[in-house]
Amino acid sequence: MTPNRLLTCAAVLTAALTTGARQEPAGPPPSPASRPAVRKLLDDYTRLYAGPTLQEWRRLLHPRLAVFDPRPDGSVRARGIEEFFAAQEAYFASGRAIHERLEHVRVEEGRRIARVCADFVFVDEGRERPGKLGLHLAEGEAGWQVVGILFSYDE
Repeated sequence: MTPNRLLTCAAVLTAALTTGARQEPAGPPPSPASRPAVRKLLDDYTRLYAGPTLQEWRRLLHPRLAVFDPRPDGSVRARGIEEFFAAQEAYFASGRAIHERLEHVRVEEGRRIARVCADFVFVDEGRERPGKLGLHLAEGEAGWQVVGILFSYDE
């Protein structure tokens, strides 16, 4: 290691130890080709979330999807795709007028992955329930899919 490089490493370490901050190396920039695909997945996530297109919406979800949401009793509910999707089907089968919209969407991309943070508004028969949503996306053989969902309502 060169003296200048050693000095730089020492300065970073000293700064981290004295301020409590961590400096991480910057990762590679996301592929420009992935950005439109991620945007399309997010648009489809809300556009296809409707009774007539629910099966198409399911294709956005990875077969090993994990879904988590904190419950009022303090527990955290964990569901796989079958249980989660069955709940969506049952809700739409009730005939209720429901949809969801995303607001203040923030996307951080990596190499074939993306993390999405957003405010969401779930609308049920005109009644709006706001909350927070976290999606983890991965690009695999089937294209971009949601591999993890974490959400909570702002109640």
